[in-house]
Amino acid sequence: MTRIPPSSGDVIDVVIAKVLPFGALVETGSGVPGLVRGAVGDVGATLRVEVVDVDEAEHRFSARRR
Repeated sequence: MTRIPPSSGDVIDVVIAKVLPFGALVETGSGVPGLVRGAVGDVGATLRVEVVDVDEAEHRFSARRR
């Protein structure tokens, strides 16, 4: 599967991969990792987020809960 990074401003559904004290590590359906600061939920839960920033060099993104 090709990892297609989202673009800034996209509203996408992601799955929580790991919960941390400051937010959640998430993945898109194509496996691109991201961080949602302040997000709470259980591992495996789906969140709708808005992409804030994309780090193309590291193939990851940051987002906020929608």
